[in-house]
Amino acid sequence: MSSHTPKEAGAISELIAYAESIGVTRAARISPQSVLVESRLAAYCREPKCPYFGQSMSCPPHVSGPAGFKKLLAQSRHAIVLRIELDGDSLHGNDRPESMRLLHSLTAAVELEAKRKGFDNAQGFAGGSCKRSFCDDYDSCAVLSGEATCRFPDQARPSMSGYGVNVGELMKEAGWSNNLFAEEQQDKEKQMAWIAGLVLLF
Repeated sequence: MSSHTPKEAGAISELIAYAESIGVTRAARISPQSVLVESRLAAYCREPKCPYFGQSMSCPPHVSGPAGFKKLLAQSRHAIVLRIELDGDSLHGNDRPESMRLLHSLTAAVELEAKRKGFDNAQGFAGGSCKRSFCDDYDSCAVLSGEATCRFPDQARPSMSGYGVNVGELMKEAGWSNNLFAEEQQDKEKQMAWIAGLVLLF
């Protein structure tokens, strides 16, 4: 399923270049079969329980979980891993939702570009709860409340956590270090970190 035609190879190269042009630090194609999915990781959403558990349509228990994600991987032809490198401090405190919103938005943009390039059923997955990143000022998810469709359909994407995706292993499969730059970092006063997204191509 992961083999590709010359036309697909060209489209994927263009897609990776596009991702990097809009702010993704690194992007790479990997085989969908190499994506490691672990039920124990998805279980962390429920226990010790993420404070946003059950608060959006993009998080457990409203997603298909590891079993559903494995089916998607079996159907997909390619996977594009996205990595955004940023100041580690931005992942803590009040700045975290903004950083995760950036991840969601860039992942969604790559997904939409993939659709324009002929991967009609491309699906993007980000990290962190979309409820916190986009709708924390609202009492409830518009979809779950039945009030309306998603308020941010062109930006918010499901979190890989709820599907049990091992993100550290994604970094290895893409050929990148899964360390937080402890050895590479020149400025020890500024600790760097990364966040990741995934786009499946069908």
